[in-house]
Amino acid sequence: MGYSREVYDQAKFLLDSYRRQAVNENDERRKAFMAANPEYAELEREIAQTSIRLTRVMLNGQKDITDTVAQIRDNNLAMQRRQLEILRQNGCPEDYLEPKYHCAKCGDTGFIDGKMCSCFKEILRKMAYEELNRSTPLELCSFQSFSLDFYPEKATSSNLSPRHMMEGVKRHCWEYANSFTLQSPNQLFQGGVGLGKTHLSLAIASKVISKGYGVIYGSAQNFFNTIEGEHFGRSDDKQYTLNLLKACDLLILDDIGTEFTTQFTTAVLYDIINTRLLCRRPTIISTNLNIDGLKNKYDERITSRISGNYTRIHFVGSDVRLEVKKKIIKS
Repeated sequence: MGYSREVYDQAKFLLDSYRRQAVNENDERRKAFMAANPEYAELEREIAQTSIRLTRVMLNGQKDITDTVAQIRDNNLAMQRRQLEILRQNGCPEDYLEPKYHCAKCGDTGFIDGKMCSCFKEILRKMAYEELNRSTPLELCSFQSFSLDFYPEKATSSNLSPRHMMEGVKRHCWEYANSFTLQSPNQLFQGGVGLGKTHLSLAIASKVISKGYGVIYGSAQNFFNTIEGEHFGRSDDKQYTLNLLKACDLLILDDIGTEFTTQFTTAVLYDIINTRLLCRRPTIISTNLNIDGLKNKYDERITSRISGNYTRIHFVGSDVRLEVKKKIIKS
């Protein structure tokens, strides 16, 4: 998957800073240890001269150098054993004087034999998600701040009050976030404006991100605008955002149905939904439309995949934002 130059440069800068920090810390550790153990420092200087001695032996014209080379090798091994003994006497592990990199596989270079290391890929992935979520107010919406006080207590025709029903919805969302895995089911949040779909979606996103998963949240319209701009613009990677949406661990598409629908946006939405279903990646969709409304808005390919593969969660009550305003005015 391609990433923007900004994301790539930021990830490389982070890796470089990891490597510099590991090297600098190791330099300080070595200086302190050598000062306290001059014998170790002298042994290291002697070992460093080994290659020079071998070169001299090979160039001096001596016919049989086998015994000489063996003696140099044995002396080298003896000095290395003595170094390990000094480390043990100081209560240090064998690798104490080696840099402690974040990634032991690539030494924080980001590459192994010319191929990108998994650590670099993971940093790129996380930074790309953070870039898309930069304007998302995750910290403002939590399960703790989701109040049931503005949902009516009076029972409806179903003999259950909106408050009681939304208490169940909140519990369902909390359990979904708390037990989230890559095998978690898809969710369809349905209900009118201002009933808490966005709040609970953001609460789920925040919780799942805290568990280390890659989550992308955003409104359908904003995503479609970005994808359309990349597709018809001069971007080096014309499917950058689209690929991220299809590949993330959890995608939350907010306000499906409110976007301006074109053949392009419909094709993009189908591509996202269908790809994530095939790859078994969880998706949460929120919409103000019921199933009939979705059928009127989109073609059968989209609605059949949503209705057949998503757990439907109904949000009920009256517009919470209006209820909050009423309470402020009265107070």
